Amino acid sequence: MMGKNLEICLNADDHINLINNVKTAFKAGASRIELCGAMHLAGLSPTAGEIETAAKALPSNGELLVMVRPIAEHFNVDAALLKTMTSQITRAAQLGATGVVFGAIANNELDVAATAKLVECAQRNQLATTFHRAFDCITNSRSAIKMLTNLGVDRILSNGTHWADNSNVMHGLKQLQSIIADANGQIEIVIGGGVTANNAHILWQLGSEHLISLHAYSGVLNSAGLVDPLLINAILQRSDNEQSKHD
Repeated sequence: MMGKNLEICLNADDHINLINNVKTAFKAGASRIELCGAMHLAGLSPTAGEIETAAKALPSNGELLVMVRPIAEHFNVDAALLKTMTSQITRAAQLGATGVVFGAIANNELDVAATAKLVECAQRNQLATTFHRAFDCITNSRSAIKMLTNLGVDRILSNGTHWADNSNVMHGLKQLQSIIADANGQIEIVIGGGVTANNAHILWQLGSEHLISLHAYSGVLNSAGLVDPLLINAILQRSDNEQSKHD
């Protein structure tokens, strides 16, 4: 898809609205969906049924990224958890996902061994890979970007502030500029964590459309918790006239 890539995070637990939310997101111009369960725990692995439901609503050019995060407590991946995560990656592929989202760190540094195994599993299943905001716990981001690039990871999700701070993306602009510069077009930087129609125009300016994408969750939901196409249009800075060309 040409132009700006917007990724919408959807709460898989909302079974009643899941199909409609997927369809609305893509029709309004989103490029990708990230499917997460347990959004009150910052997103965990969705169930097989939820992945299948979202996959059925996927348009031919749409991407479905599935969160692979079995536990909420930390981002440390031991042998048992690694086994669970690789089986969840394989399951996501079988159920119609086009990509997976995961992270593995140890002592505030990238867990290279675990990440390599996760990437290898995803690639074997022909899935795109995103390293999630565990990245924002890593002390040396520059070295982590280089290693993730070398491991063949496709994207890194960050908002430029430490994960534990729970800060809005606008507090991380300077760090995001450094991250995008360090990525040097070799790996896509996905900016997320407080993206809204009000700040998207500033965030798009951080990099060209080939190097960055935006990731929104609550910023595209209306008061009833449904995906709002007008909010997606506003993030993409598309008018109703442009919208009608895509319908």
